[in-house]
Amino acid sequence: MKSPRCFKAVFLVFGLFGTSALVACGQSAETKSVCQLSTRWNQASADVAVVLQGLGTLPAGQIRDTMLEVVANLQAFNDVAPREIKDDVELLLNTYGALSDALEAIDWDGSAAGRDAAVISTGVRLASNEIQDAQTNFAKYISDNCSLEIENAVNQFPNVGSTLPDPIIVGDSETNLDASADNEESVARAFGYVVVERFGLAITDDQASCVGTALLGATSGDSSIVDLTYWQLLQEIFDSCKVEIDVKTALENE
Repeated sequence: MKSPRCFKAVFLVFGLFGTSALVACGQSAETKSVCQLSTRWNQASADVAVVLQGLGTLPAGQIRDTMLEVVANLQAFNDVAPREIKDDVELLLNTYGALSDALEAIDWDGSAAGRDAAVISTGVRLASNEIQDAQTNFAKYISDNCSLEIENAVNQFPNVGSTLPDPIIVGDSETNLDASADNEESVARAFGYVVVERFGLAITDDQASCVGTALLGATSGDSSIVDLTYWQLLQEIFDSCKVEIDVKTALENE
């Protein structure tokens, strides 16, 4: 039940603002808009989880439709997002948008994604702590305000082998939505193993941490430059971390 003060406020301004005055005593207009979009996002997030997990085997049409839907969803959220999640939504829009653009540039051919610098670069960013935090904050806001649990709260790409932390699934029993549960060093090491794994070379924990830390640091800068120079950047990182891989030769032999 609304308090007497709230009823009085509605009565005094109703003639000027009509039904919009009712929103001020309950959900904000921005939150209401987010909640109206949340069911659609729940489905889009579940669909993109499927695409990211099976990118190399799925048809181009499914990849295209899913990525465009995700970006369209985030654009809609970005138009109405309240201050609490505005930065998170913008970050997700930029990252998923960059991944969508990179996949479009290879004609949505998932089998070619593992050889494309822009796809891999944006994929690394998507799996970073920063993006996982943004996805978690976004899902938590929906859970707290819209009575809806996002089934795939955190999506990652690439998720190769067992070295990368598993995505966090938000459920009724979820009490801690911190996507940064792993410390920074273990996450960096996981990225290092994932990046080197595609070249089929065994490395030490120290080398993996070196590669992962350097790559995460590089991808926090100008993403467009990183996307264009990813293979060169990777070679420089391998050299500095004493990982004996010739990136150019390895790509030519694929």
